[in-house]
Amino acid sequence: MVKANRFAATVLSALLLFNGVGVPVACAASNTTMAVVDENYDPFAEEQVEPAVDESKLTFKQRLQLKKEQEEKQNAKITISNVLPGHVYIPKKTLLNVELIEEANSKKCKKNQIVKFQTTENLIINGVVVIPKGTVGLGYVYEVQKAGGFGRKGVLRIAGKELKTINNVTVPLRQGLEGKGHTDGGAVAVAAAVSLVGGLFMKGSNINYPVGTPFQVEVRENVDLEATPENLAEVMNPNVPHGQEIVVDVR
Repeated sequence: MVKANRFAATVLSALLLFNGVGVPVACAASNTTMAVVDENYDPFAEEQVEPAVDESKLTFKQRLQLKKEQEEKQNAKITISNVLPGHVYIPKKTLLNVELIEEANSKKCKKNQIVKFQTTENLIINGVVVIPKGTVGLGYVYEVQKAGGFGRKGVLRIAGKELKTINNVTVPLRQGLEGKGHTDGGAVAVAAAVSLVGGLFMKGSNINYPVGTPFQVEVRENVDLEATPENLAEVMNPNVPHGQEIVVDVR
């Protein structure tokens, strides 16, 4: 009886490994590039919006104070976070249309793995192209789970990380591409009711994003383009070399 129980346990362990239940698997190639990210930041989370004040619940004194604060904000000089006065900028929450330039699959990808995409249209500000169509950007695997037993679906969420303007200004990104595989819930329930082993063999499907999969990324914060309206076109001239400049004193 003891031998039979041990054999059953061995078989069950093998099935768990086969189906990927509770066992992390490194599916990506050994030369995969990984992103350095803040693990506490959720690029897909909805940002907090300051709730509107219900003036009907305020006292007369509180309403006067609120009106005074609103007038002070209206009369105050407008300042934009992260942007020098007089500079052109890409506003926070600007949406960019992009597409994958490499395949991504919930079975093979690893968490924090770099995934490349490209813009599918120009970003034009004040009549000047600042991010051309075809600009390659970087995303990363924010969440991944391969399909497994009991109909467990594959999960793959790819978050935007960054791309660059013509003059090499880094644009931080958020949001991105997310999806799940499929499962036959009814069949899984029946298999699970009949047999534990049967439930293990009822696998969900992985999610696959082929090359060219379209999605949107969002600009994470205001981005100073390091240019004024007067010299923006010159700064964004693609024929002018942009990058780090070093002056060497030769004697």
